[in-house]
Amino acid sequence: MTSSTTSSQRPYNRPRSLSAIQTVLWLIAGIVGMFALVSTIFAIKLGLEGRLPFADTQPPAAGTVASTAPTPPVTAGSAPVIRSAQAATPGATFVSGAENILPAEVAHLAKNASALDTPPANTEAPPTPPIPAAPTPAPAAPQAAAPAPAAPAAAPKPATPAAPSADDAIRTTLQAWASAWSSKNIDAYLAHYASGFKPAGDLDRSAWAEQRRQRIARPGDITVKLDAIDIRVDGDKASARFIQHYRSGSLKLTEPKTIELARNGSTWQITQERIGH
Repeated sequence: MTSSTTSSQRPYNRPRSLSAIQTVLWLIAGIVGMFALVSTIFAIKLGLEGRLPFADTQPPAAGTVASTAPTPPVTAGSAPVIRSAQAATPGATFVSGAENILPAEVAHLAKNASALDTPPANTEAPPTPPIPAAPTPAPAAPQAAAPAPAAPAAAPKPATPAAPSADDAIRTTLQAWASAWSSKNIDAYLAHYASGFKPAGDLDRSAWAEQRRQRIARPGDITVKLDAIDIRVDGDKASARFIQHYRSGSLKLTEPKTIELARNGSTWQITQERIGH
């Protein structure tokens, strides 16, 4: 009994899974179906609104064709036609305001045409009658001899230019001193020092001058610039304070400096110098 019942039941077969190709085909079929459904819905909507391009098959009205026809351009050559039309009607003249009815170009040409049809006015002035000649006056009596011209006044002498102030002269001296130092012109550099110059340290002026010659003559460029110059003058003596920028090769120095000067004739010479104010 048990064996017959078991043999009558069909065995359970497990469904096979889809392959990769079948999965891709089902995906493409779903996308195409969705696109077709959306397109059908939009086509029905546009058909109901009457906006389908192939649904508008009614031919355009004749009035529409006439209204869309291009208007031929009006050129200056059409002006004679307007004149001939006015001449065909006796007494016809151009009435201002008709340009509101005509196109702008035709109204402009019509105005020009009416201006051309109007004969020009006679602008010639009547001849001027000749003016009778005035009688010749009798010769006047000879006048007395004119007095001799006065001697010309003496020309003013040119003003003598004012001598430069002590402040300007000292400023010029300091710039020339720095320029001679930068150009290594040792003679011009030492000429800015007075004979009684007192160098710092135990050196006298001659030993100091020789030392300066050796140092300035060393190879390499020298650049000396002065900034913030403050000058105070007291009679024939003066004091100048400034910031000195010195550069020679890799050496760069920026330091305050004070120089004492004394007037020697028309020039100013250095009598003492020191670092600091």
